[in-house]
Amino acid sequence: MTSSYASHLSFPFRIAQDGRTEQVRSLEEHVRDELIQLLLTGLGERAFLTEFGGGVRQLVFEPVGESTLGITKARITQAISTWLGHRITLEDLQVTLEEATLTVEIQYRVGGKGDSRVLRLQHDRNTI
Repeated sequence: MTSSYASHLSFPFRIAQDGRTEQVRSLEEHVRDELIQLLLTGLGERAFLTEFGGGVRQLVFEPVGESTLGITKARITQAISTWLGHRITLEDLQVTLEEATLTVEIQYRVGGKGDSRVLRLQHDRNTI
């Protein structure tokens, strides 16, 4: 475990095999956890940080058309820029609906690192 990131708890919170709280092993893992947390938090969900969140979970319950996908893409871009702009560079963002599968795919680069990472969230809208 890298000592400089050992103070960060993993997200989602979980218990390791040794009975202690699981901690991240690298900066890349920590940033990925932060990105997931940002995307899955709804706007207004945090009492003292009501502007925090990407609102991706809300898409499950909305009628999805081209305008909704465009608004969602803009909302996610703004959230990443506001809350994680100091940690990552957003390279590409796709929000698509094919048949019943809703996909959010983010390609990003962790600051100071050379390789791109991809985070893909998918949901089958037929299973709620």
